[in-house]
Amino acid sequence: MISRATTVAIAPNARAQTHARQRRAPSVRASTSAPTLGGRRSAIVGGGAVALEQRAMATRAERRRVVTRAGGVAKAAPGEPKKVFGLTLPEGEGISFAILAAGSLGSALGFAALQEGVFRIPGFKFSAWMTVLTTFTYFLCGALEMKLTKDSRKGSWKNYGILSVYTYGGMALTNYALSYLNYATRIVFKSAKIIPVMAFSVLIVGKKYNWKEWLSAAILVAGIVLFTLGDVASSPAFAPIGVALIAAALCVDAICANFEEKNFFRCETPSTTQEVLCYASLIGTAYGLVPLIASGGLAPALAFSQANPQVVPMIMAFSVMGYSSVSFILSLIKYFGATEAEIVKSLRKVLSIVISFALFPKELNWKYIAGFAAVVVSTVYTFYLKQQKNAAKAAAKAAE
Repeated sequence: MISRATTVAIAPNARAQTHARQRRAPSVRASTSAPTLGGRRSAIVGGGAVALEQRAMATRAERRRVVTRAGGVAKAAPGEPKKVFGLTLPEGEGISFAILAAGSLGSALGFAALQEGVFRIPGFKFSAWMTVLTTFTYFLCGALEMKLTKDSRKGSWKNYGILSVYTYGGMALTNYALSYLNYATRIVFKSAKIIPVMAFSVLIVGKKYNWKEWLSAAILVAGIVLFTLGDVASSPAFAPIGVALIAAALCVDAICANFEEKNFFRCETPSTTQEVLCYASLIGTAYGLVPLIASGGLAPALAFSQANPQVVPMIMAFSVMGYSSVSFILSLIKYFGATEAEIVKSLRKVLSIVISFALFPKELNWKYIAGFAAVVVSTVYTFYLKQQKNAAKAAAKAAE
């Protein structure tokens, strides 16, 4: 049994030990920030924990930064001023949207009219020369925008070398196809890019689509077939090789989009769109120029351009408009969302087909009309399905 005296004697000792521990605690905490010789171990442990926490925070911030990029477009932060080509847009949401939408539509329609106009010049058959001039103009536009926005290269030269093969290949195949297809048919085929994208995602990624999405794709295919048959009936210059070329271009574009997304936009240091367009177009120009010179095709192209002085300005003008149309669409995605941008893109496709028939009249037949209607129905239905899917995702996220 412990006596009362012993209990009283122990208690002050316990209190003294407690006070001693409390007095030592500040010195331990202080040693983390200002270590002494005796507290070095505590400082090292504390410093390591701080470093680990800082790295974890940086990793989380990096992940958030990457996730906030959709389709290669960095999402705008709240309150961030809206800009395009380095110029600040008006503060009003409606006015800014109208400027970006009108810029995209106007650029796309100008692109369509000028490019088809080049192929309408008697004797023009220099699609390789057109591709070289187009990629070179894209490079100049990208370099100018990088200068305005004070941007710098972040992607590797190796990836740009691979990407430029895809971008130049898709552009070259498309331009070759225009020698055999009406421009309106080319636009309809370009609208079918979703089909190879779906096919590659099923075969490579293992993604699944519901029957409604496959139905929308089937309607689009039916519209393309009808439109192509209308082209066969009305165009004496039609050749099946044009269909093969434009189909190959779609496949190359689908592969290019996946490569670009993975290696330039879904990475630790994402590139800007102007950077990607600038460097990929620079290398693509070299890719196109070397075989053009080696094959002896450059001299006839230059002679034709000299005899028809409108050729080079028209090609460079529609290339500038193509570049600006892409920039306007990406700005719409950044500031207003992908849904609004898809509406503008769908309207752009429809208007491009209409203006092609208006500026360069073709013999209308029921196949053209039915094919055009099927393409419009498929576009609207696809947009409706996308809205439903986005609403379902939002509801599921809210329920978590």
